[in-house]
Amino acid sequence: MSKSSRHKSGKPSQSDAVPVAVEVSSVAGIAGRGGNLDGTLGTPPSNTVPNNSKPPYFQALRWGVDSLYLSYPGQLSETVDSDLRALKKLAQDRDGLAAKAQYPLGEHIFEVKDKSSGLFPFTIEDNTFQIRLSAHHAKALPMAYAKVSSHYLCHKTPAEAEAHLRSLLYQLGEVNPPKVSRIDLFVDFSSSVDMESWSRTAWVTKASGVSQYAQDQNFTGWLIGAGSALMARLYNKRIEIEKSGKTYLEPLWREAGWDAVQPVWRLEFQFKREVLDQLGLNSVPGVLDNLNGLWSYVTTEWLKLTMPSDTDRTRSRWPIHPLWIALSSIDWESQGGSLLREYSPSRAPSKEWVGRRALSAMASIGALNGVKNFDAALAALGDAAFNVLDNQAYGLGLSHWDVFQEKVEVLQRKYNTALNTPTPGATEDDPIAKEYRRQTQGY
Repeated sequence: MSKSSRHKSGKPSQSDAVPVAVEVSSVAGIAGRGGNLDGTLGTPPSNTVPNNSKPPYFQALRWGVDSLYLSYPGQLSETVDSDLRALKKLAQDRDGLAAKAQYPLGEHIFEVKDKSSGLFPFTIEDNTFQIRLSAHHAKALPMAYAKVSSHYLCHKTPAEAEAHLRSLLYQLGEVNPPKVSRIDLFVDFSSSVDMESWSRTAWVTKASGVSQYAQDQNFTGWLIGAGSALMARLYNKRIEIEKSGKTYLEPLWREAGWDAVQPVWRLEFQFKREVLDQLGLNSVPGVLDNLNGLWSYVTTEWLKLTMPSDTDRTRSRWPIHPLWIALSSIDWESQGGSLLREYSPSRAPSKEWVGRRALSAMASIGALNGVKNFDAALAALGDAAFNVLDNQAYGLGLSHWDVFQEKVEVLQRKYNTALNTPTPGATEDDPIAKEYRRQTQGY
């Protein structure tokens, strides 16, 4: 990627300038500070300051890296290769041993998957990283292909996340500095603009496709360049959260002044390796040092939201939409918002989530039995659960304790919450016991 002054600063050059409906310089300054497009920064809503004003035309809430995929050259150690092969076989077991397919590294207890993809035979995963590993003898492949979760990137900077990931990979073999295989950049914002108020022709882009989506008659967003190496999405993030459960974003938005009422939209660009290579970027420092340039390229050259003119057929001369001026002017050299203070590598649901479902089950058993007392419904639910456990234990020829323990261990592996110990009575040659001793006791 050319390191011209325009790309380093992230601002359009004079040759890119077009007539606009608002003052570009004021929009850029306001957007970079997360302010309102009407020219006022104002006091953000809080518990003590009522939000009596109308919704801002544009208010930037957060911006940063949403997804980061890294490819690490190197070689997996022969010992780790052997261990992962044994654990993968356990993961494929259907007699209760799959719960033991775990690989601890530092504070992480990775789930070892029963299947992998592509040329990488091993996959380990928790809430922080998904890591695919090549075999020891596969010297033509990278040692690891890893995805950093968007949740973790709300807790650590991309550079900090990569450093932590590399510290884990050092324990698995010989590792060299990574190349960026994909990076997604985003801006979360609230706005009074109707995101369905323009037609597809308003998008002036080098991409081949522009699509729009709705859910239950509600407009949800735009997709530009689907399936290509460079793709853009503008979508209602709050609706997406209802499916993904990424509620950890909401406190961060509130810190930025969100009133917890207005829709939050996300503009997101996905850059794959082919695009990064064309722009001369592939190392982590090289990519992270040029976020302003990447954002400038995609919002001023690759894609523009315009206000179509009935009198001018030359689309390149159409005025830029004021909303797009604000979005394209985000300053990537400034901090994109607060980071989460607390974070866990486990994928466990919250106790509140479990409690809601337990309460629903209690209400259901109460309705079936005609019981309206909480304690009586709890006892009835316990009896119903024990009857199911009793039938399963009888069918398997196991004790109640063994069947329930297996259910807990299966979820501990799925949630990355605890390292399951070997089966009681395991022999010295038992691969589960050997693997557990090696990981926890070093022999």
